[in-house]
Amino acid sequence: MNLWLKIALLAGIQISALAAMIADKQWTLNTGVPVILQTEPVDPRSMFMGDFARLAYPISRLHLDGESALGGDKDFKRYDTVWVALKPDPNGAKAISVYHQRSDIPSGLLPLKGEVQYSSEFEWDRTTNKSVKQRTLNVRYGIEQYYVQEGTGRQIERPQGGEKVSMLVAIDNRGKAGILAVMLNGHERYRETLF
Repeated sequence: MNLWLKIALLAGIQISALAAMIADKQWTLNTGVPVILQTEPVDPRSMFMGDFARLAYPISRLHLDGESALGGDKDFKRYDTVWVALKPDPNGAKAISVYHQRSDIPSGLLPLKGEVQYSSEFEWDRTTNKSVKQRTLNVRYGIEQYYVQEGTGRQIERPQGGEKVSMLVAIDNRGKAGILAVMLNGHERYRETLF
């Protein structure tokens, strides 16, 4: 095999890999069930990571005990794959239960796949500014960052003057999520496009 054929083969493999990643994301966005997820304020972002908004959702922090405990399984470790059963709602999808297996999710609920970042026995209560005993899972879904136009990331991370930021997210039949649009006070502000 000559050198030019090897280079062409390598370039073809790299282009195919990039095309597969783009096609996978587009599959999720085009075939997924659209749901709205409310966002929560996060700590300021790093200046070295580019212009993006870091996002947190109420479904990122799952309570396993107490008054707001979810149904389902209770024993999770870091890096476990979890399946969260969501109930779509126009004001923001709600987590109903969490499981190790997708097959345990009751019919009529939307399965969302995530990974446990960590679990905690205590949680900070923002209203009382005290630590409260509460078993909690922090889960990552792959929709925690959104790249935005330069200078607009803070508006999404820390809305001002009563603004409400939510995300329109598509969840495909594999439980994978992708951000379709950023909503500001219920209206589309940014829409995800292929190009």
